[in-house]
Amino acid sequence: MARTPKAAVLGRVLRRAREACELSLREAALSLNRDAPTLSRYESGVRVPKPELVARMLTTFGVTGARHDDLMTLAHRVGDPQWIATTDAERRHQAEAYVEYERNATSIVQVSPLVLPELLQTPAVLRSTHHTEEEVRSTLERQEVLAGRNPAKLTALIGLSALQQHIGGVDAAAEQLEHLIELSRRPHIELRVTPSGLGWHPGLEGPFTVVDSTAIGQIAFVETKFSTLWLHHPKDVATYRQDAESIRSLSCTPTKSTTLLAAMTRRLLPAC
Repeated sequence: MARTPKAAVLGRVLRRAREACELSLREAALSLNRDAPTLSRYESGVRVPKPELVARMLTTFGVTGARHDDLMTLAHRVGDPQWIATTDAERRHQAEAYVEYERNATSIVQVSPLVLPELLQTPAVLRSTHHTEEEVRSTLERQEVLAGRNPAKLTALIGLSALQQHIGGVDAAAEQLEHLIELSRRPHIELRVTPSGLGWHPGLEGPFTVVDSTAIGQIAFVETKFSTLWLHHPKDVATYRQDAESIRSLSCTPTKSTTLLAAMTRRLLPAC
């Protein structure tokens, strides 16, 4: 079975549990009647242990009680072409893994019809969308993927409606538009505004993100209210890539998008 995102997350959990009880690979392998190379492949997600073995591994590593039960949810349906978290533990592990994949991304494509993607939001806007201060700090740290010496290439396809919400008030909205203009000048960021009134197009079905990451390959992420659907099967990812390209072709050029952002900013700012 090919390495899946859930297999990679399960492997990370097993490695951390082993390291927490200060067992070497060799010592753990002996306790489980396995060889060290096989155990290493489990921890890297290249191979997937059966649920019965996962239960033994967690017990051997001192993981018991409710945490044992929570982590066991990662041991089932590991090879499915899609992953949607159904428990709080899975959601936490998904969120941690997403940050890692984003950090190791070579390219990110985000379709955001109604709300700006978090990677582009200012602190004022983030604080106005029911984020805690810890969540704001975490998101600002995530935004570093767009900075540094080797930033990820970002294609942001933003619906016109997302720019008209005035989240946080008029001043915050103006600051947000100016921030988008500054980001659009960076050579690795392609920002396009998708107009309204185009008739049906895939962007009307909701937001999604496609990440190409050195950590796991290509994954499409589709947000829901309580979780995120992860799709890693090449055919599924290709469908979302095609949808993104369709939306891109309907959107304004980067130059026209920047001109539109500037005009919207002038309308919000008071006359001097």
